[in-house]
Amino acid sequence: MEIIVTPTAEHLELDAARLNSHPQNESRLFPDGEVYVQLESVADIESALVVHSGQPCPNQGLAYLYGLLDLLTKHDVLITLCFTYVPYGMQDKSFYPGTVNYARALLDHVTRYPVRQVYAIDPHFSHRDWVAEYPVSHLHAFPLVQQRVNADLDDYVVVGPDLGAVERFGIPSYEKTRNGAYEVELEGGLDIEGRNVLVFDDLIETGGTMVAAYDRLKSQGADTVVAAAVHGVLDEGIQRVQGTYDGLYLTNTIETDAGNVATESLVQTALE
Repeated sequence: MEIIVTPTAEHLELDAARLNSHPQNESRLFPDGEVYVQLESVADIESALVVHSGQPCPNQGLAYLYGLLDLLTKHDVLITLCFTYVPYGMQDKSFYPGTVNYARALLDHVTRYPVRQVYAIDPHFSHRDWVAEYPVSHLHAFPLVQQRVNADLDDYVVVGPDLGAVERFGIPSYEKTRNGAYEVELEGGLDIEGRNVLVFDDLIETGGTMVAAYDRLKSQGADTVVAAAVHGVLDEGIQRVQGTYDGLYLTNTIETDAGNVATESLVQTALE
């Protein structure tokens, strides 16, 4: 099976084919912002694992992905799809009247192609009941994160920054009240006095929830407090967490200088 990475997944250390640049301007973008999709070797491919990250530039990334899936379909390639980070994954239900469950709409779209299996690393919607309707297999990055933490920190307890962590990962956490994009309040107490603590969540966006968790844990007597997350979505949030915690463990599902936990081994499992 051939591995093909879209432009947003090229930072991963995989033996993979990449989309070609336009022969005239050596770019995969036209001046008007439209994407150029060419895979010169497509006629020689029988089956492919397409690897895509939904950040940065989620909309442009989807244009590359849809173009590539269409190209492979026209050449009768058997397709497996792996999202290291699923774009629109946080829009996993219709939150207000007249809105769309965009995560579900995305899976509706990609499975219209002859995609026999979709793999996703810790998608935000993993706990939703509707996911069972799609050929989605969840890949879990926490064991990889924990290996890195174990090398640096002794005798620690794992907590989540809010109740979402309970639903997605089954770990103890606080109850969150959001007061805006950047400010949250956490209620509830955990017995962590004098303990080292790892705060684990699926993603870092603004960093507000993680910072509130750190403040709460320190006020309850925690010793060393480190953060860990699978997906680093926004640089400003990553920097906010780095400036607060005693350390940050972050995977490379999205390209970022802060990524220090490799997930290529998870991607490789989609080949099995």
